[in-house]
Amino acid sequence: MEKGRKEKKAKALWPGFLAGTLLAAGVYLLGLLFLALLLTKGTVSEGSAFVIVAVLCVLATLCGGLLAVRKTAWKATGLLTGVIFALALLAIGLTGWKDGITWLGQGGVLLLCALGGGFAATLLGGRRRRRK
Repeated sequence: MEKGRKEKKAKALWPGFLAGTLLAAGVYLLGLLFLALLLTKGTVSEGSAFVIVAVLCVLATLCGGLLAVRKTAWKATGLLTGVIFALALLAIGLTGWKDGITWLGQGGVLLLCALGGGFAATLLGGRRRRRK
């Protein structure tokens, strides 16, 4: 009986983590599409685009991390979602550009934003206990 409960908890971890990671990627991509629309219309200037992308990165990992924490019993899935999202950004940055991205500049800020959003999800996403 005890072994069955542990297996059930271990299996329940991955669907919640996967849902959080997919939500983070979806929010980020939809936000980038919306930002591209605003840039082409001239509503947002190009100078402020990076700040919006950085905020979008934090919000995406925060949303995905909160979902992952809520769906699982393990609070560290919020930070894990941020780490996986940052690794995905790093992998795309390294493989997508021939010259590479200056990771000490804006690329490093995006990685830190992804990790910060995951950390915030870990802190904010705990289950609330009911008072008796």
